[in-house]
Amino acid sequence: MTSARTSAVVDRPGSRVRAGLARCLVALAIVILAIAEAAPRARRPGDVVLIVVDTLRADHISLYGYPRRTTPHLDVFAREAVTYTHAISPATWTVPAHGSLFTGRWPSFHGAERIASDHNLATPLLGDVPTLAEFLGAVGFRTAAFVANTAYVARVLGFARGFAEFFDRDLNVAGEVADAVRRWLPPDGERVFLFLNILDPHEPYEPPPPFDTRFPGKRAEYGTTMTTLVYGGTAVTPEMRAHFVSQYDGEIAYTDEMLARIIAELKRRGRYDDALIIVTSDHGEILGEHGLAGHGVAPYEELLHVPLVVKLPGGRRRGERVRRRVSTLGVFAMILETAGVPMPPEADARALDEPHAVWAEDITYEGERVRVGYDGPEKLVVTGDGDGRTRVSYDLAKDPAELHPTNASDDHLRATLLAFASVLRPARAAASPVIDPEREAKLRALGYLR
Repeated sequence: MTSARTSAVVDRPGSRVRAGLARCLVALAIVILAIAEAAPRARRPGDVVLIVVDTLRADHISLYGYPRRTTPHLDVFAREAVTYTHAISPATWTVPAHGSLFTGRWPSFHGAERIASDHNLATPLLGDVPTLAEFLGAVGFRTAAFVANTAYVARVLGFARGFAEFFDRDLNVAGEVADAVRRWLPPDGERVFLFLNILDPHEPYEPPPPFDTRFPGKRAEYGTTMTTLVYGGTAVTPEMRAHFVSQYDGEIAYTDEMLARIIAELKRRGRYDDALIIVTSDHGEILGEHGLAGHGVAPYEELLHVPLVVKLPGGRRRGERVRRRVSTLGVFAMILETAGVPMPPEADARALDEPHAVWAEDITYEGERVRVGYDGPEKLVVTGDGDGRTRVSYDLAKDPAELHPTNASDDHLRATLLAFASVLRPARAAASPVIDPEREAKLRALGYLR
């Protein structure tokens, strides 16, 4: 019976060819399925979440070796992310640093910088320099910003450009930011670009209980603003410094707790695994070192060295530590690449994982431009232009605290200076500042106007 059935099929015209083709198709399907099982699943680009913790210096977080356990939750998050141990901000204060994160340009090109005549005011982003939110909005991301530092990450300075939603009310502490994000997150299926600015480590240092006493040294009589004492002529004693450091560290620990809430909410909503999540800072904070306090005052490592932790979609490269020096300007490049957006040819940003020059620049209170460049362990600081400029260098391997500057005269440092001329050309003219009574009040609350 079996032979008869087989003969009947084989003898049918064309059946042999069809049977052979069917067997090939089945075999091919099996191979394709096997490859699909063995290879990682293709992933649609997910959300982009950029979290900037204002005023967070790298050497005060436990992830970077600080002896106090200030960031236990960030430490856990970093196990699923890439940690860049030597990330350098393009500037020492909020406005130019955020401008560079948003545009991939050096401060002198995006235009959001300090005004020479008044060190507490800034010019806005130049109107013809596109922002991350504009790029991502154009390819279908729903763009939203939650901003605590409304004095400087401000609409009037151009930072709302490209965001469909820009929340800048009642987000004074990290817990309010976390709650606002939880309420806002849309149902799964809509890609979002989420920018969070968290202000807690900024003066005044007022961590809520129990974080105000988590670390020893608190002395309430010294107040909440170190800059008031330092620039008011008060000699800062070791006890005073211990107080301010304890409160600054308490602010970091509180922020870390709120970051954990935000990450947990992304996981609960099914948005975590495929998302690009970046945690960084715009600048650090000087806490009495060099006889200074606050930020925006001088290009020391306490201000330029910031944390940078990047969770890639699908958890790629989890737990990796990149120990070479990188610029946080590369955050712009990484976000565009992940979102599938071509890099604009005029951008200064380069991929974080490609060799690139690391610079920073600023304008002093007196109106002089300061440029910083790195060459291996050596750091060059150039103040001013032309014949009147000054140049000093530090060997960060031998002098990490930058206590012993030397005159910059070696050939390779001169070459670095020449590179400045080609990369950091003279600043473009920026628009005039705008300050209204509400913004003036915000600046005063943060200690920028007295």
